[in-house]
Amino acid sequence: MPLAKATGTSDFYCLVVEDDPLVADDLTLCIQDLGYQVIGPANDFATARQLLEERLPDLVFLDIDLGGKETGIDVATLINREYKIPFIFLTAFSDQQTLQEVKAQFPAGFVLKPFDENRLRAAIQIAFHNYYSIIRFHLTGLDRLNKALVEPLTRRETELLQLLCSGKSNQELANALFVSINTVKTHLKNLYLKLDVGNRAEAIIRVQHWMKDRDM
Repeated sequence: MPLAKATGTSDFYCLVVEDDPLVADDLTLCIQDLGYQVIGPANDFATARQLLEERLPDLVFLDIDLGGKETGIDVATLINREYKIPFIFLTAFSDQQTLQEVKAQFPAGFVLKPFDENRLRAAIQIAFHNYYSIIRFHLTGLDRLNKALVEPLTRRETELLQLLCSGKSNQELANALFVSINTVKTHLKNLYLKLDVGNRAEAIIRVQHWMKDRDM
């Protein structure tokens, strides 16, 4: 299955789920021009599910009508149930029934076609802001998370995790910690190893699961 080459400068990954190849290509180029890296595109539910499982993006763009039995709303239901990552609906439909179905999935955003770079930029920034604000609001008492780990996080790794959950890129992490980006990557590698995850998105989901278990 071909995947779009990541040409963005950011370390945030966006999955594109769109059945129209022309729209998918346009959307991919716009997202990359904004500096984000792209996974996909996926043109149906099965491919979207596979890419979600294999690549776990930071953000998903969902077309509502995928031209088959399963729709973007079905993908949204899957994301809410299993992945807990933000998604933005992208569609040409704005009727009341569609809006009600979309709102029921609690999307991070809604962009009408035809889209432009400014609309996409605003939607992405708002989606990330709201998503990380919720995590940051609950991100207290990480000492409890340490007790659940086989090898506790160091002070620097704990600080890095808190910054990671505030939505900072690798370069922003380096600037905040006054270290090189290579040092950040080394710390991230150790952090991911201790959390038993493979990337930024999995680390944040690990924290989400810990917060949920803590509050039960």
